[in-house]
Amino acid sequence: MSDDIYEVPEGTEYRYLVQDEEQEEIQYVRRHYVSPFLVVSRRCMFLIGCGVLSLLALAGYLAYIAETPRLGRTEVETECGWLRGRWKDGAYSFKGIPYAVPPVGERRWRPPEDLLKVGKCWDGVYDATRFRNICAQVQPLRKNGTVLGQEDCLHLSVFTPSLQPTKPLPVMVWIHGGYLHMLSGQERGYSPTEELAARTQMVYVSMNYRLNAFGFMALEVLRKGSATNSSGNYGFMDQIQALQWVQKNIHKFGGDAEKVTIFGQSSGGTSVWTLMMSPLAKGLFHRAIDMSGSYIYNASLESAERDNLEFLKSTGCKDAVCLRGLNITQVLQAIPWQHYPSWAADDLVDLPVKGQFIGPVCVVDGHVLLEPPFMSWEKKSGAYNDVPFVVGTTEQETDYGPPYKNISTWKWEDYRWFVREKLMPFGENVTNQALSLYNSSAPCSTKDRCPERLYTTMTSDMKVTCPNNDLAKRAAGALKSPVYRYVVTYTPSGQANVSSLLPFPSRFAFHLLDSLAFFGGLEMVLGTLSPADITFQQELTKYFLHFAKEGKMPEEWSEFPSHTALLDEKVSFVSSYSAQRCDLWEKNGFYSYAWMN
Repeated sequence: MSDDIYEVPEGTEYRYLVQDEEQEEIQYVRRHYVSPFLVVSRRCMFLIGCGVLSLLALAGYLAYIAETPRLGRTEVETECGWLRGRWKDGAYSFKGIPYAVPPVGERRWRPPEDLLKVGKCWDGVYDATRFRNICAQVQPLRKNGTVLGQEDCLHLSVFTPSLQPTKPLPVMVWIHGGYLHMLSGQERGYSPTEELAARTQMVYVSMNYRLNAFGFMALEVLRKGSATNSSGNYGFMDQIQALQWVQKNIHKFGGDAEKVTIFGQSSGGTSVWTLMMSPLAKGLFHRAIDMSGSYIYNASLESAERDNLEFLKSTGCKDAVCLRGLNITQVLQAIPWQHYPSWAADDLVDLPVKGQFIGPVCVVDGHVLLEPPFMSWEKKSGAYNDVPFVVGTTEQETDYGPPYKNISTWKWEDYRWFVREKLMPFGENVTNQALSLYNSSAPCSTKDRCPERLYTTMTSDMKVTCPNNDLAKRAAGALKSPVYRYVVTYTPSGQANVSSLLPFPSRFAFHLLDSLAFFGGLEMVLGTLSPADITFQQELTKYFLHFAKEGKMPEEWSEFPSHTALLDEKVSFVSSYSAQRCDLWEKNGFYSYAWMN
């Protein structure tokens, strides 16, 4: 016999296959763990004393049992073939699973293709013990930024505490943020892990999807000859393809395909909203959590195609054949990062410049989205997904990257000067009301960074929090399913520092705080957690898990617009959040400057 042992699922138990070289047959050994010392030939048993062998076997068996939870491997069969994953931190993980044909060459700027349908499945056992490519991107969002990733990136990962639970487990599908331009579904502290699956007893799926120009470039030359008569939104199509994979395969990982929650943060939240409104995603999920997503979503395909002629001009191409021949760097460098449509969106975190807007990345393309989301809700067309919906934001969204690098050292006179400088073009009355509602007369020491806190609260209210109050109100008016609203008001115990996710040392309830808390990433950005940090993290997680399992929040959390939850060390509920301040921005047309993309 050889010492090769293979773990293969069969029926309701896992069996180890042992190849007998002499008899050329497979023997099934019905033990969950088998020591290599037990797999020996008769020849060895004859030559070595049985007593010595027994001692070795016992020692090897005990050693193997001790190591298996850390080093174990397991295999699962999907519709496209076998996967080899691993056991770690109390759960199984299967990483880097292909869910679509690589969108390269002629497949660039086309809808994703199903591997099984086009005969592109793998032979043998696919190694799903490691992450694969992130999608092509540039960081920072500049022509001369560092190019990262590849186009062959359509992979997802699964984390599960049990492959054969007594009852199928709820599933949460994570959609990462990054302004539809960067990051991935495998960021440390910002994506699911084995530890999270074990701790919460849920199944998690994360995905990579096409980004920036590769995922969202709308151009007439790409629409010509397209089977969908559309262009752009390829990244959303990837997400839909991944959700189809979940529906077909997640039961093999212990998940319940009838209890799928999609949740995403930032542009991942925008993606959640898109999937709720897309007829292509009908029936693929059953609850949705939008964390800090966009409010503006009304750009037509035609207008986006006109705006993006800047990209086409920059490439020097005149047709799709030429565009598909460009390399990754050429594509990324041709994106109009700094000039209109200004995909870098540098003013997202500041008070607006009157009349200055950024261009759309995602569009109402007539395929993924048939019409603007608000119009669809108003008409109650039935094309959208009517599922329980959570809309969340943080109190100081823009504190992840304030526009002024010295903002932490501002005094109150600096704060008042900047507010007047930015808002005076909108009228003296608006400026005075803003300074009155965001009052700078409170005592404040420099270490408290009060001007920074108030300025980032103002920009966050205007661009994210207040518009998302309106989004939740419109959803509540259209959906039969419950709608819930929360605002994170918790101030962490220390300064958050992680350059890969946060370009600025954030101090308050910053963009990302809720997602980092859920994924256990707070320790990564804060260092040692205080008891208050831990309590906040546990409270937020408790509510998210309850929603994913039950399709509703606990009894104390009423549906919107009756109440908004304020997520702090202790959760509280208010009948309306920041109503006076939001009225100022809405009545004076500032929602047109809200976050998009």
